[in-house]
Amino acid sequence: MNELLPHILLFLLGFVFLTGGADFLVRGASRLAVRLHVPLVVVGLTVVAFGTSLPELFVSLLANLQGGSTADLAIGNVVGSNIANLALILGVVAALRPLSVDRQLLLREYPLMVAVSLLFIWMAWDGQVGRLEGFILFLGLIAFIFWSYTADRSLAEEKQSEALEYVEGMSANPFNSVLLRELGLVVLGITILGIGSKWLVDSATVIALAFGVSELVIGLSLVALGTSLPELAASVVAILRREGEIALGNLVGSNLFNVMAVIGITAAVRPLPAPLYMRGVDFPVMLTVTMLPLVLLLVGRRSNDADHVMNRWNGALMLVIYFGYTIGIYLLRAGSGSV
Repeated sequence: MNELLPHILLFLLGFVFLTGGADFLVRGASRLAVRLHVPLVVVGLTVVAFGTSLPELFVSLLANLQGGSTADLAIGNVVGSNIANLALILGVVAALRPLSVDRQLLLREYPLMVAVSLLFIWMAWDGQVGRLEGFILFLGLIAFIFWSYTADRSLAEEKQSEALEYVEGMSANPFNSVLLRELGLVVLGITILGIGSKWLVDSATVIALAFGVSELVIGLSLVALGTSLPELAASVVAILRREGEIALGNLVGSNLFNVMAVIGITAAVRPLPAPLYMRGVDFPVMLTVTMLPLVLLLVGRRSNDADHVMNRWNGALMLVIYFGYTIGIYLLRAGSGSV
């Protein structure tokens, strides 16, 4: 245990660096974009929204580049993060307070998330997400951002308020020394993200070997949980403010970015392996927790308004699924590294 302690500390520090690095990078990139006269709504839909997926991107990209069994951590991180977002985080916020969601989200972004999840599972079903498939997913991300920007300008208020947190206090002069500070934030953010992802991937591999499980299991559970913490914080704050559509919207957006950006970029750089035994448990669970909230919300429609409601019992059900799945993969795969 004493030999494992340094790796556990590096694992935890890796999460801290990933979170801090993403914040620095988003803050610097947001301010640079505004200085280059990019509309604030575009900053919110791209730089800020992409920022919550940066930890997953750096971890998955590095793990895939290292190859071997470590590459399994890459796809495990994304699948596990998407499961955690909708089973754990959505479960927690619904258990805290019944979740009221506007019908528009259920008719537009949510079906798109389901479609993208199905497309990803289909791509990975043969054991690999290839480079061409990665490019297709990333092009889908660009199309989604463009569609979001042009289809509904009413989204601007929410996204702009989020983006404003990163651009407050800017000088009106785009060519003063403050510009160098913002460039420095971008470089610092990328550097810290790189260090954090390296520590996390390397320590996760050692921890997996020590506990007799595969890198995939660690990616599906511990790494996915850690990289989903920003979404958990944002969603809890939103539900406490009685902004249920923002809480669910953040999770839907995060899952879309995880597949289209993280899987897309990672596979485009190098074909991403998808162990065939994921077809038996992990992909079905991911699809189940993707579809189930939509069903629960449609069934839970209020009679006196247009909102749909996910109640505390629904949230408890999602939590049972999450913890049952997490415990299950350790019991099924402990000592075997696969099935």
